[in-house]
Amino acid sequence: MAESNSYPMLSVSNWWNIRKKFKQTIPGTVTASYLSSVLNMQERSATNNIMPYLRQIGIIDAEGKTGERAKLWRDDIDYPRVCDEIRKEIYPQELLDIPCVTDEDRESIKRWFARTTGTGESTVGKITAFYFLLCDKDPSKEPATKQGNSTKAKSTSRSSPKPVNVETEGEPKENIQNQQTDASNTHPACKPNIPAININLQIHISSDASPEQIDKIFESMSKHIYKDR
Repeated sequence: MAESNSYPMLSVSNWWNIRKKFKQTIPGTVTASYLSSVLNMQERSATNNIMPYLRQIGIIDAEGKTGERAKLWRDDIDYPRVCDEIRKEIYPQELLDIPCVTDEDRESIKRWFARTTGTGESTVGKITAFYFLLCDKDPSKEPATKQGNSTKAKSTSRSSPKPVNVETEGEPKENIQNQQTDASNTHPACKPNIPAININLQIHISSDASPEQIDKIFESMSKHIYKDR
């Protein structure tokens, strides 16, 4: 059993990250260089803060070699048994006798560690977090793997709709374009510097006028009034 002031403080995230790597390929020997790569930390930090705890819980031996426990630890079926074995090897019976089920139980365990180790709140929090991890002994609580940056985020902005050319059904596109061109030419351009004049004409045509006479009237109007237009 470890001394009362040297209980494991392996973080929950490091625990799962190392186990995930072991599930892919279990190394014959764990080194500080290996851990720095897996956990993205400095080798010195891995040597001082990770290696001692892996030895303490039996994942590696004094030389850093992995053994049977490391193989069982990465297996979901054997995982609960490994957690129970680590608890029994490291922690005293008086702590094991305290249930670890309800929030009240966990508060009692925190007080036990604080009283027994005499350490501060931060250290007690790290010790109890690892102990609760062993109590839960649930491999399904391993965080899901995050998606890589290769996944492109969907853009929230909407692009402007493209203009749509509406074509009359059954009518060739060329005819539509010609109609549009002709329509634009029906409006004569205004002559510069010429004031616009509006003329209102009232024409009284006798009811007994013949169609030929009516045509002559409008023909004369077109000749004399609209000749410049």
